[in-house]
Amino acid sequence: MNILDDARSFPSLWKRTRSFINKHPELVHPEADLDWLLDPQRQGDYNNCQFFSNFEVGDLRFFRGKANEKYFHWLDRGGGFFYERFGDAPIHTLAVAMFMPKREVWYFKDIGYQHDINKHCPPHSAHRCACEPTPLDENFYKLVPYESPQKKPTDTCIRQFLGGEWLKKRDNWTRAKEVDEGGDGYGGYALSGFE
Repeated sequence: MNILDDARSFPSLWKRTRSFINKHPELVHPEADLDWLLDPQRQGDYNNCQFFSNFEVGDLRFFRGKANEKYFHWLDRGGGFFYERFGDAPIHTLAVAMFMPKREVWYFKDIGYQHDINKHCPPHSAHRCACEPTPLDENFYKLVPYESPQKKPTDTCIRQFLGGEWLKKRDNWTRAKEVDEGGDGYGGYALSGFE
């Protein structure tokens, strides 16, 4: 899953990451795609999207590689692991986005998963899972507490990562009709996550 975290947990993470990129541009993969992690509403700052690392399959050669090791030590020297909450999810997300091409990241859309209120239950897997099918970004905006001052991204993290067709919205008339029919008003996407 690809979720939004509360920015108050790691206020210096993006500044520290930007300084790493400026100091070591040669380590950033030529096909790196950080665009889906940058918020144009906030002058290109980190939008706080991250892969949920509770279910993660990775290659240890990547995590033990030169670029990832240098990045980890860079962050460690800044103290964010101790004085803030530089957790594994945002660190892994930023590292993967910087050090490998996006096409090598696999989204497990066929696997049901739930953590707290965030869940994904693929419709074609309902017979194998004990869950009701959900859109791929169920409860996305509820993960950051209301009292958090951070702005929510225009689109959900998973839709930004997937891009293309996943970002196309339905027209206002269709969305208004859905709300009148009891929908939550959030649906407005052309693809529901059931595809």
